[in-house]
Amino acid sequence: MSHLKLVPPKRSRGTKSPVRKPKRVVIGLPRPAVRTLAVVSGKGGVGKSNVVANLAVAMGEMGASVLVLDADLGQANQDVLLGVHPRVDLLSVLRGECALEDIVIEGPAGVKLVPAGSGDPLLADVDDVRRERLFREIGALAAERDIVLIDNASGASRQAAGFPLAAREMVVVTTPEPTAYADSYGLIKVLARQGLSTQPGVLVNLSTSVEDAEEVAHRLASVCRRFLRVQVHMLGHVPVDPALTQAVRRQEPVVVSYPNSPSARALTTLAERLLSHAPDGSPLGYPAWEGECA
Repeated sequence: MSHLKLVPPKRSRGTKSPVRKPKRVVIGLPRPAVRTLAVVSGKGGVGKSNVVANLAVAMGEMGASVLVLDADLGQANQDVLLGVHPRVDLLSVLRGECALEDIVIEGPAGVKLVPAGSGDPLLADVDDVRRERLFREIGALAAERDIVLIDNASGASRQAAGFPLAAREMVVVTTPEPTAYADSYGLIKVLARQGLSTQPGVLVNLSTSVEDAEEVAHRLASVCRRFLRVQVHMLGHVPVDPALTQAVRRQEPVVVSYPNSPSARALTTLAERLLSHAPDGSPLGYPAWEGECA
């Protein structure tokens, strides 16, 4: 099945324009400054959603206008991690009860969230027609933001592959567990076969040391380069930190609850790096390991 692309909203009928070939764009990107970054993982339980929530808030505190799309359809939890309580979510949009802009809710640091909801079969299996309509509406919302962070569903299912293939940048979250980075390789392999055009960055979460994280990242990059001919760039690591667990229990990002904790410093450093990265097609990644998130 061909992949749906994220395209801009349709022009009004009264406006005529020359016929152009469709282009690959970022979440219906109407202006070059908007970026989309899909955060993915090969398996659940690696802390992907927590990474997204904290990156979003850290970027918001730096002055960026951030939109978070909870694309973990059927098992969404960004609302919990950000401490917000949406009354409607993507399920209402897919049912045609409201527009996407009507469900956007504001979280810490001015971060805007598109909540997905959970526990409904319709969210777990969105058909192509609804998915295309959703992409178009996301395009309209993205026009007002500096960056769109996509909390993608874990794994390599057809549902999970749509957003990473449509986004311009991708971060793969893994852990030092062999099953985690093996599944990360499996995910990248599936996406590569389906036309992945971006060079993924890898973030090693819940690491016990810089050396531990560096070994995992290099191993994953090596096998991707050798067997898939895909360049994977190391973004850094987030250390094991009890503050993360405490922050989740408080339903707050760790960068808010414990800003001086090791994990918060690592995530803030990563947010700075991602924001300073020019979206000009250059690879997402950094040549050396520095500080808490090197």
